[in-house]
Amino acid sequence: MRWAWGSCSDEEHPVTGLPHFDAEAIRSVVDMGSCIEALRAGSRELGDLHPRAHVPLGPGDDFLMMPAVSPAGIGVKIVNVVSGNRDRGLPLIHGFYLYCDRETGVPTATLDGSALTTLRTPAASALAADLLARPDAMTLGIFGTGVQARGHIEAMLVVRPGIDRIVVSGRTADSADRFVADARIQDLVGDRALMAGTPEEAAGCAVVCGCTSSPEPVVPTDAVHPGTHVGLVGSYSMARREVDSALLARSSVFVDDRHAAAHEAGDLMVPAQAGTWSFDAVVGDLAELCLGAVGRTSDDEITLFKSVGLAVWDLIVAAAVVRAG
Repeated sequence: MRWAWGSCSDEEHPVTGLPHFDAEAIRSVVDMGSCIEALRAGSRELGDLHPRAHVPLGPGDDFLMMPAVSPAGIGVKIVNVVSGNRDRGLPLIHGFYLYCDRETGVPTATLDGSALTTLRTPAASALAADLLARPDAMTLGIFGTGVQARGHIEAMLVVRPGIDRIVVSGRTADSADRFVADARIQDLVGDRALMAGTPEEAAGCAVVCGCTSSPEPVVPTDAVHPGTHVGLVGSYSMARREVDSALLARSSVFVDDRHAAAHEAGDLMVPAQAGTWSFDAVVGDLAELCLGAVGRTSDDEITLFKSVGLAVWDLIVAAAVVRAG
């Protein structure tokens, strides 16, 4: 059977011989809205989570293996993060996913792992924002100019369609200018105001998303207003950090999973080890948010959701793709 990128489930991967879903095929059967709802339903009962294996490849580079088992199935994602790819004109992250039937264990399909990450990470952030951000939030600040920045704009507009102004802060002013000038981004935001701005301007928005791989905090604490919701996805080790301990002290902190955050969330681990913040301050996790057990308690409360990414999220979305395909 002929196989090519761009294939859907009736095409086979040339190595595994399994049906393969590439990025285009994944998005053709599961859009951002349906992904958010799949995570909303699946996050209420995640079951036992399994730690990921992390093998450093060098300064700023990583090899990650993320297994998951749930009623949705069995799966594993393999990811390479290579910082030098930016200079090669290649994506920072490359990934591959193997999905297996839960009852029999039989491998069922392969999927583009990077495309799953591109979809499920902002979908989870948007789910948390839907449960934590003020309903009247109308401004969105984005830190970062990569695929996650684009995905977070798309996802946040699903759960807060009233947002009418988006401010993007990049690693450099030029990168932010190029991002907002991209026709795909402009099509995504429609007639909403879209601008490149300073870190202070982005942090002053009602919803703030950290989508960077920065080793140092990028969100200026003093610029964050009461009532803001902050979502962070960039840090997954002690080597990366998007906010400082002062912002944590001002915020009600929520995480995707307490155990995963304690072992992978550099934003939280660094101040915890320094004694300036404690994991005892975590208010709740995503499952508790979805169950309504925890949440925002006042309009002036700053809420912060820190995500390191759960392998079971990939499994939930992969299962939805395979079922729909």
